Amino acid sequence: MQNVYNNINSPEELLDFMNNNFSYGYVDFAGGIHDNFDADWINDYCLQIDDDLLKNKVGCCFDAVEFERLWFKKHNYEFITIFEMVKLDYLNNYPMHAFLIYKRYNKWHYFEWADGSNQGIFSFTSFCDVVEYQYKHYLDVLDNLNIKDEEKNKVIRYVYDEPNARCNGAEYLKFVVNGEVLESRTIK
Repeated sequence: MQNVYNNINSPEELLDFMNNNFSYGYVDFAGGIHDNFDADWINDYCLQIDDDLLKNKVGCCFDAVEFERLWFKKHNYEFITIFEMVKLDYLNNYPMHAFLIYKRYNKWHYFEWADGSNQGIFSFTSFCDVVEYQYKHYLDVLDNLNIKDEEKNKVIRYVYDEPNARCNGAEYLKFVVNGEVLESRTIK
């Protein structure tokens, strides 16, 4: 599998490789594989780095973005990683998401493996257009969970750099929310 990965030459080939070789879930610190995010994931989750995803063949959006980051960095693409969440003053079970966008041929592209309902590579003429596209998709996901409008008003996104290797879920979240706030939006 490493040889195939080393010969990937385009984002399209990378997405195909990920689709054919990885499944969604997470790996804990003991090496256990989970296909559901249970109540303990925040402490049990271990962010995969380097070749971890190639070895374990399972990951969530956090892992996928770090895997993608390495590939896009190695191939000298301009790219940005973004984390989105509903930031409330109380615990909630609303989904969070990390994703990568990159620039090629004077267009911005949204690269998505982990979100099966939105998987693919989508091209846009501007950075704002790609960010708006994902924002609307995230709101659709939240609408399906019957989120209240006042809670949707708390959607926030952060641009973040590479997190610490093999951090747990709590450490990862603490790191990404210290990134640059991309924008806070209100429902119109």
